[in-house]
Amino acid sequence: MTMSALNVDYLQIREDVRRRRQLREFLMGCRSQLHPVELGLPQTARRRVTGLRRGEVAELVGVSVDWYRSFESGRAVRVSPQFVDRLSRALRLSAAKQFALFRLALPEIYHLDIGEIQIVA
Repeated sequence: MTMSALNVDYLQIREDVRRRRQLREFLMGCRSQLHPVELGLPQTARRRVTGLRRGEVAELVGVSVDWYRSFESGRAVRVSPQFVDRLSRALRLSAAKQFALFRLALPEIYHLDIGEIQIVA
């Protein structure tokens, strides 16, 4: 493997780590803006987090808490556009935030290029 190939691999890995960190921060921010009662979930007496818990999001989206935790924490989990759509609806995202979520969660489909999103077929 040449030195330039190693540099490209390193840059791709670094970019992927940055994207996963952004995804985690984005999802945590979205969760913090919603309250369980607004979504028809029961209100518990004691809450240590502002907004929705990971388990509540997992329940709304139809996945296990462990799987959602892995996804939100930035582990290398494969997701489908259908899952991202269900998640964006559960979090009641605006069109702009939904766009950002798809870009962060599905980088192999949605690429950022000179300020525009291009869908790769």
